[in-house]
Amino acid sequence: MREITRSNDPVFLSYLQAELAADGIEALVLDAFASSVLEPMNVTAQQRVMVGDDDYWRAWAVVEEAEERVTEDAILGGRVTLLQPKTGFRAAIDPILLAAVVPARPKDQVLDCGTGTGAAALALAARVADVTVTGIDVQPNLIALAGRAAHKNGMENRVDFLTVDIGAPEKTMQARMFDHVMSNPPFLDAAHGQLPKDPARALASVESTADLKTWVRFMADRLRDGGTLSLIHRHDRVAEIIGLLGDAFGNIRQLDLQPVDDGRPVKRSIVQATKGAPLGEVTAGRIVIHDADGGFTPEADAVLRNAEALPIS
Repeated sequence: MREITRSNDPVFLSYLQAELAADGIEALVLDAFASSVLEPMNVTAQQRVMVGDDDYWRAWAVVEEAEERVTEDAILGGRVTLLQPKTGFRAAIDPILLAAVVPARPKDQVLDCGTGTGAAALALAARVADVTVTGIDVQPNLIALAGRAAHKNGMENRVDFLTVDIGAPEKTMQARMFDHVMSNPPFLDAAHGQLPKDPARALASVESTADLKTWVRFMADRLRDGGTLSLIHRHDRVAEIIGLLGDAFGNIRQLDLQPVDDGRPVKRSIVQATKGAPLGEVTAGRIVIHDADGGFTPEADAVLRNAEALPIS
């Protein structure tokens, strides 16, 4: 068993045990006898809360929320609630824009690689009825928060989250196939990326166990013929991504995310391609995200707040 927290607050301990039980997690409180013996002596004794190894990360997420180290953040105009650490990794608008370009239909199966706290996976499930989404990430703590968020949003039957290292995936994941694959991977290569001090931010922003080539190959191998691969990345790496797709993909589309329509350079782009489609010229378009006053443009607002699809062609 593993310790998830310790406390001398009986009210908190009772609340935590109830929350864990509600999630089907059996917890054992140790040192309760010592605490009761020492209480007459006015000596504070911490009680340890223990859970089974297999339940550790799910229990960790419950504790993080109970101890108010995570926030509940609404996206898509309140249609989806995310659970995110107060410090460290936090999703921005990139995964929401990514999910909006995926042409999924009801009953489709979608894989979200590098899901983090599940923003793209949950946003897609909110937009498309009856779609099923699997989100994977190398960070078990973020996967635990994403799974808890799926339950809060009533999506646990359609959205699941798994801890997977794309650089060394298990055979069970290698055997699974999907109708669409999307990803918001680390933007910086290990040779040039400066690691943030926060470990979660570092893994989310700088390539570690899998470089971009490995990442794209993994996505391509998980995709059925006729399915789409959608990837949001730095604009200056678009040509590299298109090159990595090779001749297995066609109908390649590029959507540039223009911060403001004032001539400043584009920093982010979405690339989408269809597996097995005929090769041809890359078609390009753009969407302007902010107006001159700093608010969202009507086109961006329709995606980010009204949960509308974002055509990429």
